[in-house]
Amino acid sequence: MGLKKAGIVFYLERVYSVVTGALFVLLITRNLTPSEFGAWSVVSSILSYASLATIVNYWVTRFRARGDGTATSSGLVLAVFFSSLSIIILLSLSHGITNAFKIPYEIVLLSALYIPFYYINSALYSSLYAVNPTLSAITEFVFETTKLILAVVFATTLHVTLYTAMLAVLGGHAGQTLILLLFTREDLKHKPSLETAKRIILYSWVNLIGVPASLIALADIPILSHLASNRIVAYYTVVLTYTNMISYSYVLSRGLYPSLLSNTENAKAKLDDTLRLTFLMGVPAMFGAIALAPNLLYILNPDYMKASSVLRVASLTALLGVFNAILSDTVQGLESRDTVAVHPRMLAETAIFKTTLLGVAKAAIGIAGVFIAVLYFGDSLTTAVYARIAWLFAEILVTLGLYTMTRGLLDLKSLASGLSRYVASSIPMVLVALVIDPWRIREALLAVLLGGAIYFATLYLIDSWFRGLMQSIARSLKTVSVTG
Repeated sequence: MGLKKAGIVFYLERVYSVVTGALFVLLITRNLTPSEFGAWSVVSSILSYASLATIVNYWVTRFRARGDGTATSSGLVLAVFFSSLSIIILLSLSHGITNAFKIPYEIVLLSALYIPFYYINSALYSSLYAVNPTLSAITEFVFETTKLILAVVFATTLHVTLYTAMLAVLGGHAGQTLILLLFTREDLKHKPSLETAKRIILYSWVNLIGVPASLIALADIPILSHLASNRIVAYYTVVLTYTNMISYSYVLSRGLYPSLLSNTENAKAKLDDTLRLTFLMGVPAMFGAIALAPNLLYILNPDYMKASSVLRVASLTALLGVFNAILSDTVQGLESRDTVAVHPRMLAETAIFKTTLLGVAKAAIGIAGVFIAVLYFGDSLTTAVYARIAWLFAEILVTLGLYTMTRGLLDLKSLASGLSRYVASSIPMVLVALVIDPWRIREALLAVLLGGAIYFATLYLIDSWFRGLMQSIARSLKTVSVTG
């Protein structure tokens, strides 16, 4: 139940973050002026560059999961070093940022306070995730709750400004830091190890190679905007509102990676269980998005109904992306050549390096497809459709690459059996939703609730694995109530 428990807690946290995020928007974000919101977006982009060195914490997770007690304190020392360096660089550029982006100077200074929390939280979280994924998820609950409480305080006692909005989020990060320090206090009793710190830095060259993939993937919107129009960008991006709901199912697998790092026994069974749990939510979410594409987009804006085909393609891509992410976690979790100290260049022979290259290849293929689509179809809705097809094609190629690396682990018969039951249970769910035919938010909520109830009821009748999961959860809840 350990893997499932971690996944379920992460999923609940993601749902909770959606709710608290919506409340934060109502309390804070919608009260900001367009210029303030734009400035916040610019600051967020700047901070993403300032926190680039957090990629080293990938190795904090790996080393800590394999029993290196110094990984936490060593990672924390590196976090302090890199955050100090980033703050110095940001402050030295602060006047230039203010002049170039028309951002108030005090906002730039406030953004510098985010940096130590980004680095420290990333290091401590990476260590805690390695040994107790469930507790790491709980720290995210603390972040969201603290942020929301401060938002309520600022909204009711002060005038909402960009400054108070950023303070609320900063308070959330500070709250998470405190709970992370509490949960990792035993690890922090270990003295930092120079050897561990050196390995973390030297091994991170592999992760650095993956950074261009993210930058390449971000080029799709500028390409569409420049060569087509912002209208096409809108059709291309609006679907993310719903495909993100499909992608959220990935968090149900968050317990797999640290589990494989610490113990590779029963890897096939762990992968099978993880895929079943993830597709349990991902498959119905995908079917719902595909079947109700016009309705869902109409709710956002009637003009977006035209993008129904874009949403359908993006939904398939999202679920395949979740599948690929789990396979990637699996091969990286089973990689053992870095268990002992090896020369950094030896990492080029590992699954870690291969999956990183797959990520770069996916980004390059996807962006190439977007570019071809816009050159061929121009300022047309078809461009948005084929741009999404390009990403689907890229994901399929990644799937083929990952399959060659996990061929002995994937139980295709079990996977097909589970998927067939999820599909069978999704059919009555979709039929009910189509009968409701939601065109308003209230109707959509009814379709989700009623369709979801029918999906889970049908699945309970036809799938013994799901029945076992429900019975296990019921026993756990009963135990908690008795001990409470």
